[in-house]
Amino acid sequence: MTNSTASTAAERKGLWGMSRPLLVEQSLQLSVPLLDTFFLSRVSDSAASAAGSMAPVIFFCVNILFVTVFSGSSIASQRLGAGSDEKAAATIATYALWIFLLGGLLTAVVYFASPFVTLFMGLPTEVRLDADIYMSIVCWLMFIWAGKLVFQSILNVYGQPQWNMYANTVFFLANLLGNSVVVFGLFGFPKMGIEGVAWASVVGSAAGVVVSGLAVFLRIKLKISWQRLRQEFRPASGHIGRIALPSMIEPLSFDLNMIVLNSFAASLGAAALAAKVYTFNTFLMGLIVSLALTMATEVLICQKVGAGKYHEAMAQMRQSLRAALWGAGAVAFVLLLLHRPVMGLYTDDEWLLGGAFWFFLLAAISEPPRTLNIMVGGVLRATGDGFLISMIGPLFTWTVALPAAYLMVFVLEWGVYGILLSAILDESCRAIMYWRRWKLNRWQHTHVHAREQKAMAAKA
Repeated sequence: MTNSTASTAAERKGLWGMSRPLLVEQSLQLSVPLLDTFFLSRVSDSAASAAGSMAPVIFFCVNILFVTVFSGSSIASQRLGAGSDEKAAATIATYALWIFLLGGLLTAVVYFASPFVTLFMGLPTEVRLDADIYMSIVCWLMFIWAGKLVFQSILNVYGQPQWNMYANTVFFLANLLGNSVVVFGLFGFPKMGIEGVAWASVVGSAAGVVVSGLAVFLRIKLKISWQRLRQEFRPASGHIGRIALPSMIEPLSFDLNMIVLNSFAASLGAAALAAKVYTFNTFLMGLIVSLALTMATEVLICQKVGAGKYHEAMAQMRQSLRAALWGAGAVAFVLLLLHRPVMGLYTDDEWLLGGAFWFFLLAAISEPPRTLNIMVGGVLRATGDGFLISMIGPLFTWTVALPAAYLMVFVLEWGVYGILLSAILDESCRAIMYWRRWKLNRWQHTHVHAREQKAMAAKA
């Protein structure tokens, strides 16, 4: 076992030092879908429903990129925790090469496949036409986000998350300005509707990537040896694949599940689809706390695990989980209190406004188990113990939660409320499974250094 007594920059900052800028970063980043939803609702409910129904497709692709980056950065964090700076830099170079290749491939796939997806989902004709226009433009986000995720991960691994905060500030402001110009026709610019909102997202994202990229090249100054990269490329790729492949299963299963649920909502009519989109997008606010603390916790626990500090890693999980549950719960409570004015930002439809309390209440109930799933599941995958939960989670979703959703929506005729109830069932049961897995401590034997030491002992 590696027992490094030196602390990394991230460990010296601790959970609060790492998470404060990440909270701002995630607030800005996750506010953008809400911002887009607001501006699209100014265009029409059809435009907002079109973009919202396609969100799982975008997240599906982004999750492929994210999981690859997440796997590589987890290994880089373990290398840094063990004091292997050169191996950490070579690992970063390896996953950067893979991610840019994937980004280009996904851009092409989204561009050509989206019309078939919108047809499969059975969207109303007007919504489907808007969705096709939207996806033909935002497909470019796949390559842009490849760069965004690579630079973001490097800054987090090296304890410089504040630069991601600055980059997302630029992203948010550029998106806000762009949307205002193309939707309201500011400065004499023609109103462009859903097409303009899509381009605002692409241009705003690119502006943020420029900022984070400059921060990496000017502040981190990674020293990557070509010889070391050649030596580490195959083993680093193997470690990345070992974590990434099982880690992809659950988020991709979740996104496919969301596509199916959107098709359920679409079959109930445009109002039901709008209710589902507005509610789910609003409760992205609850993810701000969960994701920020999870990203900080993954870096800290991976570096502690790399140094063999298992008791510190367990204490870190308890601290982080308490903070995330309180934070996400507070956000959900505030949203529930403000249910009618928040829904009123999107629409003046009386059915949507009248049902807002129940939509938001059911979404709020699913928030605590979702928070636990995000954090515990993320750390288990980061430490190499993600295979079992990546099998059990999707199996439960597709064999229990999704059939239950169908039963509640169409047989019991609970409509969109059945979709929200199925989310509570899904998140709660998976939360129990994930927490029990963490308590077994298998993650202490599945991280990179534990596996390498076991391999060396077998050879000896």
